[in-house]
This record gives sequence, C-alpha cells and structure tokens, in this order.
Amino acid sequence: MNFIPYISVHFLETKVEEWIIFQNDHWATLHKLDLYFSEYGINPEIFYSLGENKLFFSKLQDLSFYLGPISELNTENAIALLKILAKNATELSALKLDGFYSGYEPQLLHALICIIKSQEQLRQFSLVGGGIPKEFYGIISALENQKILRIKDCNNVNILETSLNTLEITNHMLYSSTIVKILEKSGTLLQRLKLVSTYNKLQEEPLLLETLKSFCPNITYLCISDVDFSHDT
Repeated sequence: MNFIPYISVHFLETKVEEWIIFQNDHWATLHKLDLYFSEYGINPEIFYSLGENKLFFSKLQDLSFYLGPISELNTENAIALLKILAKNATELSALKLDGFYSGYEPQLLHALICIIKSQEQLRQFSLVGGGIPKEFYGIISALENQKILRIKDCNNVNILETSLNTLEITNHMLYSSTIVKILEKSGTLLQRLKLVSTYNKLQEEPLLLETLKSFCPNITYLCISDVDFSHDT
C-alpha cells in the first residue's frame, strides 16, 4: 500500500489521468486534502472515480476547504464531493472551512452539515468567513460533541448550546449575557476559560462572575481581560 501525505487540487487537475491510474493500481490512501472551490472548476467524475476505492479517503485526517463565492456549476460539484467525503472520510481530526460566504445554496450548507455529523474523531474545527446565514446554526449544532472551542470575532456566540471543557472567546466587544448559557450548560465540565475583549472591557461583569461561581466550580485556568476582582465579588 502506498501513502500520499499531501495533495492539492491544482496538481490533481493537471495530472488527473495518470494520478487516478496510479491510485487505482497501487491502492493509495490520502491523509491531507486542500480544496479551493472558488478558483478551480472541479469535475465530480474525478472524485467519483476516487470514491469507488473506499480505502482512498478512509484515512483522511486533515481537510481544508476554501469556499468563497461559488458558481452554480461549481456548487453542484462541491456538493457531490462533500457527499463522497461524508460517506468515505469519517475519521477527520481537523476540518477547516475558509472563505465562508453568505450566499450559499441550502443544499451546500446541508452537505457541509452532513460531513461534520459524519465525523467520529473530529478534534479541531475552524470556520472563517462573514455574513453567516441562519442555516449556519445547523453546522454549530453538528459540533455538539466538541469539548474544546475557540472563537474569534464571531457575534453568534449565544446560539451555542454545548458542554465544553475549554472555552476561549476573542472579540472586539464581549457581553456576559451572550456567554452565560454556555457556562451554565458546561457546568462542572468546564476547566479552562479565556475571554478577551480587544476594544472595550467585558460588559456585565457581575453576571459572568456570579455564573462562574454558581455553575463552574472546577475551573483551573481563568483569563478575563480587564476585569477587576473586588473583595465583594
């Protein structure tokens, strides 16, 4: 069995025929895959051919998508590939979605949710983009088994309903009222908490501190920017 540590779509497109023959003849497996849907037109037949060899994607551990605005044709191709990956690549440890765009078709969002839900060992998930639509909440709910969560510059923190061991949030402004539900849900499981407000100090401090006191007694690491801990707190 041959092992291919890394491959890019650009290489795949320029060497399609030889590469497919190689992997079919040698039962290759893939551990890392980067895809740039907004830049390249991907022929789904390429991936259907690869998907016929279930072993090929079965060891995939690191998957990165750069999405951006996607044409209608490329959206269909992206959905086709995501379905193949959701079926055959269920042991990802890291999944990154970059260039997330607000105008995606519901079918594409559903395909993204499916690949997340299909994962059995996902340890790291990254979503970078803007203009997140309400369908994005389904992606968040698909991550309910994650115990470590790091969020940067996201204003949708209050939609999270999950129990965490580690929570780190960085934003230009933080409101305790958007965080306390996560703290209450995590309860005694939460051990590490880091809150960084880069523009203004954390708002509604007493609410946060009282929630921590009541629900999170097992915290061993606590970092909150610009908070004054008085003797009465």
